[in-house]
Amino acid sequence: MIRKDYTMSTTLQAVQPAEPNPVAEAIAALTAAARRTRMRSTGTGTGTEQATVEPVDFGEIASYVLTAVAANVGGVEELLAGRPGSWEADYVRQIVHSTAGDDDVELLRYRTEPVRLPFDAEDVFYDFGLGDLYDHERDAAAEATFAEGVTEEQATAAQQLVNDVEALFARDLAAYAEAYLTAARRYLTERGITCGVELVTTPAGEIPTWDALTDQVHEYARASAPLPMTGEAPNHSDGTPADAVRRAGLTYTDRARQPH
Repeated sequence: MIRKDYTMSTTLQAVQPAEPNPVAEAIAALTAAARRTRMRSTGTGTGTEQATVEPVDFGEIASYVLTAVAANVGGVEELLAGRPGSWEADYVRQIVHSTAGDDDVELLRYRTEPVRLPFDAEDVFYDFGLGDLYDHERDAAAEATFAEGVTEEQATAAQQLVNDVEALFARDLAAYAEAYLTAARRYLTERGITCGVELVTTPAGEIPTWDALTDQVHEYARASAPLPMTGEAPNHSDGTPADAVRRAGLTYTDRARQPH
């Protein structure tokens, strides 16, 4: 008798998890919210209070949720950008405006996500003329290290100046980023807004995106955050902030040559 061995092979294929469905999740969350109840105290006319159970005010919940979503995405028009002229959009717009009003600052009070500000301190410094000021002074100091006829002692001093200027610029960038963040937080705190602020980096080659709400915070922080050189907000009254730094004798070379 010939015995045959049959080998059964099974290939297991990885099952890919289903993609999240935010709409289904939102329906489930709102359904759960709608099924909740609340306690309400009622007077009996005899001076005593009795608690009764009743359904939650779902109209209030739905209005709050839509308004919070509008605040998170940057405004009601950003929320409705897919089809702003539809009848559905008109009703949502009415709900958000009825809940938070037409003021963007009031809408910010409903935000549950941090305000995320695209930020690069070096870009701001170049906008203010400070980056060009740094480049010019650093390059001038670097050229002095190999200028014709320069002594070894002079070359060493010039290189030290280069190092000091570079270190000052790096410290200024870090200090300004912290001052900008502090100013942005102050803008929200003074208006009773508790969502917080985060600074984010835009990937190379991409253009930062702004909305009406975050742009207000950015403009305030940019205008009021003190510059590390002066300890004051950027001065645009007579030229660029870099011009004001020059007039104050606080250029990178001036500061690097001050006694430590």
